[in-house]
Amino acid sequence: MSSSEKVLLKCSRFSIHEVEIPDRDGGCRTREVIRHPGAVVLLPLLEGNRVVMIENLRHSVGETLLELPAGTIDPNESPEQTADRELIEETGFRAAKIEKIHEFYSCPGICDEQMHLYLATGLTAGEPDREATEQIENRIIAGDEIAGLIDRGLIRDAKTLVGLYAFLRRYSG
Repeated sequence: MSSSEKVLLKCSRFSIHEVEIPDRDGGCRTREVIRHPGAVVLLPLLEGNRVVMIENLRHSVGETLLELPAGTIDPNESPEQTADRELIEETGFRAAKIEKIHEFYSCPGICDEQMHLYLATGLTAGEPDREATEQIENRIIAGDEIAGLIDRGLIRDAKTLVGLYAFLRRYSG
């Protein structure tokens, strides 16, 4: 945080800051920016090019979305540790190998959240350890169904679209 930032709101997973930014006329403008510790998104891949996805009730939009598993990086936790934890928490699967394949910003116009995309392979099924407020169901999606789901507008979550784009680039003909 720079000295020109003022904290407007501090929450458990993010904070909102007021920042001064220079304009092209030599003056300054005030903007609000969400500061976020970062997050991971997982591309869990089963044999046969099947992807482990989740149906996740998102109260913020009032819909259940088809998503890749993801989660916020906890304090003193590396993105790799978060990836391991979130895969188990949300899906119950454990990975023999987790490989970072990309980083991106979720919404850089208003937020500094950096997302770390991991490919998870060598999966073993287990029981999920979901948070009490999470309403999640696993969905196993065949790789050849993904483009059609996107084309029909059935996948609308940005981090999931990024992850599935990486899947389609790597694994589709």
